[in-house]
Amino acid sequence: MVKTPEQLAELLPQWAKGQVTLKEIKGYTDGELFAIARIGYFFLMQGRNEEARILFEGLVAVDPHNDYYYRALGVIFQKIGDNERALRQFSYAVRINPASPHAYVNRAEIYLSLDQYAEAEKDLRQALEHIPPQEQQLSQKAWALYRVVAAQKNLKEKMASL
Repeated sequence: MVKTPEQLAELLPQWAKGQVTLKEIKGYTDGELFAIARIGYFFLMQGRNEEARILFEGLVAVDPHNDYYYRALGVIFQKIGDNERALRQFSYAVRINPASPHAYVNRAEIYLSLDQYAEAEKDLRQALEHIPPQEQQLSQKAWALYRVVAAQKNLKEKMASL
């Protein structure tokens, strides 16, 4: 639905305060945004990281309440080796959806790569609480990462006792 200049003048201050989204202002449907996200996903799978990043950053700007967009950005930044930005994106996803097992597992993977085992363990525990039974691959990944954390903990304790 096209907004009148008066309607826009009323909505823009609300947008600036985070009370409405561009999705609401412009009237984008979930289907339209999903179509864009799908193209971004295909770009990501093709290694076209810059194009995928641009699409997902646009999606975040339009609909900042969708944790999937932040998770996709986290994966992109992880792929290009920018762990700090990847952590930030996964953290945004967790903030938006505290029951998102994917965000916790992805963030734990970054923490492991940075040797931050306590943070990784905390995220993996959260992930394992929220993984639905049908998500077997994610569950297997979370448990595998958890075993790495446990092995590192044991190694650290053995080293300390020497």
